[in-house]
Amino acid sequence: MCTRVRASWGYLLLLLLVWVVGHPVASSPTSQPHYTSNNEVSEGTLREILAGRQVYSYRSYKDVQIFHFSIPPHVSQSVYNFTANDSMGCEPRNITIFLQAHSYPVINPDGATYPPGLWVNRSRMYEVHLRSDLKPALLSVQYPVAGDWFMVAFIDEASNRITQAGLFPSCHSWLQAKVTHQQQGDVTTVVPEIHSHQEIQLFQNIENSQYYRFYVPSSTWMVMVNISNCLAPEDKNASCPINITFRARALPDPESTDTMFHNCSDEEVGNLCTVEFIPEEEAWHYLQLSTPPDTPVQLSMAVKLYFCDEVGGSSYHLLSKVNLGQLCPEETCVNFDTTFTIFTNDSEELSKTTVSPEEAESIVFLPTTKTKQLAAKNCWTRHNLVKKTFGGNFVFEYDLPPNENGSVPLLLDINNTSPTLLTFNLESVTDIGGTLVIELAISPFINNNNTHNISVTGCVTLGRREEPDENGECSHGHQLIVNTSSPVTRGISLPIPFPEPGLWYLTLKPWCYLLNASEIVECSGQDTSILFHISSASCLDGKCGTYGSCYQYISGGFIFSTCVCDAGYRGWGCTDNSQATPNWELLLSTLLLTLSNLFFLPAIILALKRRYFAEGLVYVFTMVFSTFYHACDQEAYVFCLMRLSVMQFCDFYSAIFSFWVTLIAMADLPHSLYSLLHVAGAMIVALGVEYDRTGLWVFVVPSVSAFLVMASSWIWHCKQQQGCFPTKQYWLTSLLPGVLLAASGLICYAFFETHDNYYYVHSVWHATMALAILCLLPPRREKEEVCDEEEEDVEPLSECEAQPIMAEVHSYSPAVS
Repeated sequence: MCTRVRASWGYLLLLLLVWVVGHPVASSPTSQPHYTSNNEVSEGTLREILAGRQVYSYRSYKDVQIFHFSIPPHVSQSVYNFTANDSMGCEPRNITIFLQAHSYPVINPDGATYPPGLWVNRSRMYEVHLRSDLKPALLSVQYPVAGDWFMVAFIDEASNRITQAGLFPSCHSWLQAKVTHQQQGDVTTVVPEIHSHQEIQLFQNIENSQYYRFYVPSSTWMVMVNISNCLAPEDKNASCPINITFRARALPDPESTDTMFHNCSDEEVGNLCTVEFIPEEEAWHYLQLSTPPDTPVQLSMAVKLYFCDEVGGSSYHLLSKVNLGQLCPEETCVNFDTTFTIFTNDSEELSKTTVSPEEAESIVFLPTTKTKQLAAKNCWTRHNLVKKTFGGNFVFEYDLPPNENGSVPLLLDINNTSPTLLTFNLESVTDIGGTLVIELAISPFINNNNTHNISVTGCVTLGRREEPDENGECSHGHQLIVNTSSPVTRGISLPIPFPEPGLWYLTLKPWCYLLNASEIVECSGQDTSILFHISSASCLDGKCGTYGSCYQYISGGFIFSTCVCDAGYRGWGCTDNSQATPNWELLLSTLLLTLSNLFFLPAIILALKRRYFAEGLVYVFTMVFSTFYHACDQEAYVFCLMRLSVMQFCDFYSAIFSFWVTLIAMADLPHSLYSLLHVAGAMIVALGVEYDRTGLWVFVVPSVSAFLVMASSWIWHCKQQQGCFPTKQYWLTSLLPGVLLAASGLICYAFFETHDNYYYVHSVWHATMALAILCLLPPRREKEEVCDEEEEDVEPLSECEAQPIMAEVHSYSPAVS
């Protein structure tokens, strides 16, 4: 393809464009729009690699790992290569991936139902399954939209078992991703031009397929593509064999719902073809002209952009040109019949003009169409809403611009004869992690005069506006309908989780119908008053129902909000009660986990009776904080004495320290060593619990250390007494039952706990530990054992040493002067 550009015309017309529009063309958030005279975009392969990141088992959305990809413009294919691996010695696990453009995927892999009215499945989502065995999984995405793409990944094997850290191998899974983008090279960048009174025709020669792209500025309401002088040299009598495909932000995709198609050969007007599209504002658009195989076509094309400077004001059309010599070499163009049909809108007569290949490179000017009438019909009343932000993430709302006095109107009057547009813009990344809520209602002050009802239909769309059809239906966006037939139908709410960034439209169109009938009639007034509220918050209005809590998490550097459900409730807003735990079971779990600590009372009483006061105090501490910790850690019946983290520390600390003081008491040590080990144990256990309170070693190290001290002391006593220590009765009636109870509790705690039987098994753990302490506590010490050392006989003093010491007393008299 050869390139010859009229630089002076390009610069001159571009300056005219900026002067007429009144401001420079706005930039696109995903690609900077720059108008260049280069007609080809370089073809190439781009790669993006994401290093391995750990993924977690899915129990709620908080467990997903978010990956981000940046897709370059005009990509024809993106191939994703996913691999995953596990820790050494672990079995491969199933990993699930969801991929979506613009925003985080809204998913429910557990099959939970969404809250009523929630708008999900707004855009195409790709799903991939793989194993963590380093075998790659490939995903091919054809003609992806340029910009941000987000992926969530998680392990699809949620185990119900509660494993004790240190007893079982710690298995972790990592996911790596590589993506290769294949850019389309033969994309012609169209240079927009504007002329006040004439339009510019484009002479082209196309064989098989040709891509074009052009930028659409703000306030554009229609794109028109005019094909004329369409001739196939091999069959001059055939209709124009051109297929037109059109898409915003990406190359046209035959399988995409946002790609528009038009077959020019279906039109009856010979070599003429006209098609209109509704574009997206401030975005690159892609146009593809294709012909049948091995059928070159010679044509003339004009691309027009109609936009509104102001509501109800004038409109202009921007025209794009590509000279014939820029699309084909001269030797391939001279063989074509260069007869073109020139037509105008002022006359129905068509005239033919023969143009030579040399003359075909020039610009042909035609009288412009009259667009003011079209603009008056299509430039609807538009309100660009103002964003108001509040403290916190994802907390903002949109309202009407303030009046001259600074007040914001409460009601909005919309025209009964034409649609009304409300537009608002969401920023990328910062605005997509919450839930957008659109509320619409008819004013309660409307008086229907008992003649007819009023209904207002709204279409919520992203990127391009959409007018409700005759039946009030929306073909692409989401439909909102309110009417005055009853108080219930006067208002409606639409929650949109993780909304996509960009320009959103709410197109409102009122219509009137007879009471108790479906016949549409003319409205008695010119306007209809409505109320609307568009806001954003975390989760669902910052809440998650009765059995859930709203949290914000960060994954991969991106922040999002989600609900964490309790009591078996599931779903996006914790509204799915299909697997909910009954209230009696919730109450039973709370009672079992708290009241099972009362088994420590016999051990406390026995410790005080046997004069083990320090041990008794530790048992009281254990009973109290275990009771209040489990009362605060429940899902429904909750009572928190203080912060949960503080009570959790005290619970773990006192439980481990109870074993320490019991074993030290059983060791029968001298008082000085006994006190030293108590203080040392208190510091060691506190350090271990603060370091890792749920680990195995924080329990094993103090218990084994105290057991070694006890065993050493018993061996020393055996040597001193030349017999068994302690007595056989203590071994049979106390030590053996205590060890069996403690072992049974430890086995249940470590191997049999699940999320379903937790409150049963953990209550057994409380009971067995308390009863084990009751059995293991040593007998009461005798009086000489209570004294730390044997009383030594006091040797009497000698007679000399027993002589009394007499102090000499002197009388005191004042000095005589």
